[in-house]
Amino acid sequence: MARGTGYIRARAEAFLNIELSLAFGLLTASAFGTADFIAKLSTNKIGFLRTAMLMQVIGSFLIIPFAASDFSRLAYQPVVLLEGIALGLINVTATIALYKGFEVGRLSIVSPIASSYPVVSILLAVLFLGEVISEELLVGICLVIVGVILVSVQKERNEIKKRFAKGTFYAIAYMVLGGILFFGLKPVSLVLGVYLPVLLLRWTSALVLIIVFFSKPRISSGSKALALVFGVAAFDTFANVIYNVGVSFGTVTVVSTVGGLFSAVTVLLARVFLKDSLSKTQVAGFLAISLGITVLGLVG
Repeated sequence: MARGTGYIRARAEAFLNIELSLAFGLLTASAFGTADFIAKLSTNKIGFLRTAMLMQVIGSFLIIPFAASDFSRLAYQPVVLLEGIALGLINVTATIALYKGFEVGRLSIVSPIASSYPVVSILLAVLFLGEVISEELLVGICLVIVGVILVSVQKERNEIKKRFAKGTFYAIAYMVLGGILFFGLKPVSLVLGVYLPVLLLRWTSALVLIIVFFSKPRISSGSKALALVFGVAAFDTFANVIYNVGVSFGTVTVVSTVGGLFSAVTVLLARVFLKDSLSKTQVAGFLAISLGITVLGLVG
């Protein structure tokens, strides 16, 4: 009887663990997807550079309460601190590329391509950590690559000539840089904790963007635009925090996989509010990317 009770309890705990992981993953995807959607609105109003700068500045203040208890670690880890700053430089370049893509391109095209960065992280792990690509991972990678190609290409008005959609270059740039960033972020997080690396990324990015921004002529922005940027920072910071909480209480695989499908939320919002539609070929590409990311998350 005791063994039966223990089995039932273990099954209940496992079920609860999956449910929590799924819930936190959905919250993460919703927050990241909403942040990207609002970022598109903001870049249309005040440009990609101002949006990126204000998002990083506001986001750094929002994350400080969570990272404050880890500040003492910086004094004993100078090398890791420098690594965090280097990742911050990669982050600011990736952010500029992503927001520039939002400004010039269609959200429903840029976001799915940008969300494909796990492919780059996996390839780096194979090259530098000696990890082996299983057949399942290879299938996931191929699905994402095919999906990126299908989403990127669109027909001209004559329906014969094809070209890459606007924003594709910037989205691919973010995909590559984002893959490098998240590959390098894991060892830094193991030493500095969950929140402090995020703050280092924000501080480094904010400093670079402030310098670049104030070297150019400034145009005042209205309160509505500032509200949009605050929304971007709030949702993006919430997504980072809720993801970290999710992997603490739930399963990393489920949380990261479900959370990585944030582009589905972005595309849905773009379709509803911006009437941003995709061709049949691009829909197939979007589905291939989503399925590929799911495969990578489940078997990675």
